[in-house]
Amino acid sequence: MPIEEWASLYTAYAIMHKECDRALSTRQLTVPQASVIGLLGTARRPLPVTRLARLLMQESQSATSLVDRMCAGGLVERVNDPHDRRVVLVQLTREGEQMFDILQSTAPAFTDEMFSVLSAEERATLQDLLQKFTLRNIQRLR
Repeated sequence: MPIEEWASLYTAYAIMHKECDRALSTRQLTVPQASVIGLLGTARRPLPVTRLARLLMQESQSATSLVDRMCAGGLVERVNDPHDRRVVLVQLTREGEQMFDILQSTAPAFTDEMFSVLSAEERATLQDLLQKFTLRNIQRLR
């Protein structure tokens, strides 16, 4: 039974990732880039790369490379922390803010389409179960 749970969870993840990737490719974005845009847009303030790495569950080097590519693409920029000269923050550019607005406006329809096979009650149950799973196991990554 446990292998079936892993297989089901992985398959669901792979489907969601591939569908997100396909939808984002029309905007020349990757899933990790959209995740950074979402995190910065939701935070409504610049964040250090180390914080982004933790939120993305990536190593700092990977997050730094991702930010480098996004800077080159004009979606984010690095700024100095006004409170600590040693810290460099990442913030959305005007183009990144516009992309955040686009993603925010299109995400609900995409989500509804992907989860339309589930009733509202099943979606709520799934959310509760995934949250319980995450809260119980997130410390393993630290």
